[in-house]
Amino acid sequence: MDLPGEKLLIKMWETLVERGIGRLLTPWQTIREGKAMNEVRRQELLTLAQAEAEASDIRAGRKRLLKDGTLQLIGAGNEDSDNRCTHLIAEAEKKNDLQSIEKVSLSTAASMAVRSEINASKAVVYAEERLANDAQEPPDRSIDDDWLFTWREYAGNVSTEELQQLWGNILAGEVKSPGTYSLRTLEFLRGLSKSEAELITELAQFSIESTIVLSQNTYLEEQGIPFVALMQLQEIGILSGVDASLSITYKSASRDKFMCALRSNGKVLVVEHEDPTKELKLKVCKFTGVGAQIMSLGSFNSDLQYLRLIGKQIASQGFKVRLADWVRVSDDQIRFFNEESIES
Repeated sequence: MDLPGEKLLIKMWETLVERGIGRLLTPWQTIREGKAMNEVRRQELLTLAQAEAEASDIRAGRKRLLKDGTLQLIGAGNEDSDNRCTHLIAEAEKKNDLQSIEKVSLSTAASMAVRSEINASKAVVYAEERLANDAQEPPDRSIDDDWLFTWREYAGNVSTEELQQLWGNILAGEVKSPGTYSLRTLEFLRGLSKSEAELITELAQFSIESTIVLSQNTYLEEQGIPFVALMQLQEIGILSGVDASLSITYKSASRDKFMCALRSNGKVLVVEHEDPTKELKLKVCKFTGVGAQIMSLGSFNSDLQYLRLIGKQIASQGFKVRLADWVRVSDDQIRFFNEESIES
């Protein structure tokens, strides 16, 4: 396969195969060696497309799923699948035909089972994409069984591409570091609506060290994040302190001078002062534990104008401020580059 993330992908598939998850895709697991990733993914998507067509046939009553896992053709029909099922049930009820109702129920259950398998498999494909270019060494620990089966159940219930990608990202993160996402976070995401997910995604570009700086509330409102939206995110458990006027104090990371790095996705505000005892205070609301875990699921850009406004606010307190890109060089060190000075 010759991919940076080959070891992580092998780790993921070994974990899934042992638990019988992603069975629609596992035939391709045996031929992954030597195949280009785009070819593997093409074959996976073709497999899922075929499975979706067969699920539609089951639901429409054109085919039935036999005990040995094969499909038997019943008859052709042009009716919409949902309408056909509704029609069959209604006719059976009129006749009080319990045997017919049972057949329709079994057909519907089979269709739902296939649909759940397809949804979870699509999430697995997104997890593959996430891991394919990650050269991190696989962890020694494996994913907890209860966590994995809970993930399988919840991922099987989502049919939109955005949410399938979200569940794929969760699986990828857990493969890299088991225990990253709690069962509480999975439960929260299970009930997340599409509109709430979109709001969280919008908010992510304004995150600074797992906080939102409320002193720039006017700008946030102009960008579609009004106070009422922040309150909504507090109510569902993403944020805390929205209405409590929280103040966070940053102290120096250096003994020689004040030095503080406020990271926002791929950007950082580097704050400095000659006095190492000086403190920086900002009015903020914070991401909860669940909120912080959800923020780690995506790769987000930063709102540069928002960061510049905060930089000006900090500079007005006598600090020297720079806006820069950053990369991690060790567990406790980061490197800045493409620096831009910000004046009050």
